Amino acid sequence: MSQASIQPGRSWVVAGVAGVFLWRVTAFLLPSSLVSAPGGLRLPLALLGVLFLGCGVWAWWIRPSRATAIFLAYGIGNGIHWGGTVGPSNEGLELSLFFVYLGFTALADAALLHLALVFPSGRSLARGTRVALYVAAALALLVALIAGLLPQTSLETTAGLILLVANLLSLTAGVVFLASLLRVDSATRRAARLPLIVSGMVAGSVVALLGAGGALPGHPEAWNLALGVIPISLAIALVSHTLEQPAEIGAK
Repeated sequence: MSQASIQPGRSWVVAGVAGVFLWRVTAFLLPSSLVSAPGGLRLPLALLGVLFLGCGVWAWWIRPSRATAIFLAYGIGNGIHWGGTVGPSNEGLELSLFFVYLGFTALADAALLHLALVFPSGRSLARGTRVALYVAAALALLVALIAGLLPQTSLETTAGLILLVANLLSLTAGVVFLASLLRVDSATRRAARLPLIVSGMVAGSVVALLGAGGALPGHPEAWNLALGVIPISLAIALVSHTLEQPAEIGAK
């Protein structure tokens, strides 16, 4: 398959610009009382969002491919997520915005699993599988349109279910990457930088979880910054792999 046939369309660029815009709005224009991050961590966590988004844009810009396009979607979702979130106890526009955030959070986790399923093999997923991956994100965005018309209790339940599915998608992605690391031959393992991906995901997630649980000193929210190693490791792996083996990503 030719390089031109796998380049993302202009819709990805539009989505990236929209992601930056939404991040700016939610991170800096909303009242601080609506943002979940503590005041002192609001900017650092927003910059974490910029790191996710920046890594996605950089990888796609340097080496456009199906895999880096999916990674760009992952970066957009997390770029918006770490801009700050509003809670489901808010009303009106803020409540709708909460489900917009939730939709992009689910988008990021679905894209991560999508990436794990196609990298480094380069195989394409069936249309039905792709649709199923992004159902949680679509549901959250749909609820955002009608949030003001639904009972509060049903919204909280819906939000919990979407978050549960999103977390399961993220966990499954980690398992799939680990399975790829153990299954592929040593040459593919080195070329795809799978040890870097898995170690980055494990290290970032473990530190963030320990910090959030109070096992590490400092503010629990601050340890979320450790998650920044995940997009960095993924970006390095994707760019270096497509540079070494440009035909694999587009192979079916």
